[in-house]
Amino acid sequence: MHLPFVDVIIPHLNDRERLAICLDLLERQTYPRDRYRVLVVDNGSDIPIDDVVARFPLASAASEAERGCGSARNRGAALTTGDILAFTDSDCRPEPDWIANGVRHLRSGRGVDIVGGEIRVFCADEAHPTDAELLDKTFGFEQRRYVCRKHFSAGANIMVSREVFATVGPFRNGAFPEDLEWGRRAWAKGFRIGFAPDVLVRHPARRTWNELKGKADRTAWHSWNYLGEKAWPRMRWALYTCGMALPPLWKCAHLLTTPVLAKGDHRRRAIATLFRVRYYRAGVMLGYLLNRAGPARAKIRPLP
Repeated sequence: MHLPFVDVIIPHLNDRERLAICLDLLERQTYPRDRYRVLVVDNGSDIPIDDVVARFPLASAASEAERGCGSARNRGAALTTGDILAFTDSDCRPEPDWIANGVRHLRSGRGVDIVGGEIRVFCADEAHPTDAELLDKTFGFEQRRYVCRKHFSAGANIMVSREVFATVGPFRNGAFPEDLEWGRRAWAKGFRIGFAPDVLVRHPARRTWNELKGKADRTAWHSWNYLGEKAWPRMRWALYTCGMALPPLWKCAHLLTTPVLAKGDHRRRAIATLFRVRYYRAGVMLGYLLNRAGPARAKIRPLP
């Protein structure tokens, strides 16, 4: 049976150690070695990555000057010719059958055009997780909800045929939630995105409050730009901000029942961190609404 050729594309920025782990795991895939290659697209790292990539026979490196994962992924797609594009990130750890299972789902004949695989978050020390890790382990990547309810897949785990990718078009640049926007565009064109729990990569949890704040800042900025292109953007943003300020009761209920957190103390700490990050983000969003200076980069695309 003819197997499609797969190009694995990895955006990278200043993450050499975790990139090496990712590339090592990609070398160990069960998919035939002559039917896939790995391309790392560096996005302006302080230290070149050629020495890291050279250690892995199936990998090669390229570069993209425009910052943003979307731009790096687009560069990788343009430089490769394989039948299937498999996108992941440099800090991800693909399971050995990641490629094989993704290809199987795309070729299953069940009408799946894009595969959004599972992203399982892990702590650096599972016996002694930080407060940030406890929250991120639960809500860092809600991939099933993203795919089944929001019609997109996080960019850390997407597989798609080159034909479908070409029809949908490239990812937007780093000013937007590029994976959400691309997935919604694909869905609007009639393509079906399927969730696949066995197309699995593991992702390290954010460990510190500053990392959670950074994610909240990026999410607010991306959302600001994204809603800025919709009708009635300021009204939409006001409603979004009000929603963010409401107590996250359903998320609290999930934290109290999820098997991901085994201890009562872990649940309590995760809930406290949830409220802290939730209201931090609501404050950032209110600042945008009142035209106060948030992150400097928010000025790139103000709402009309």
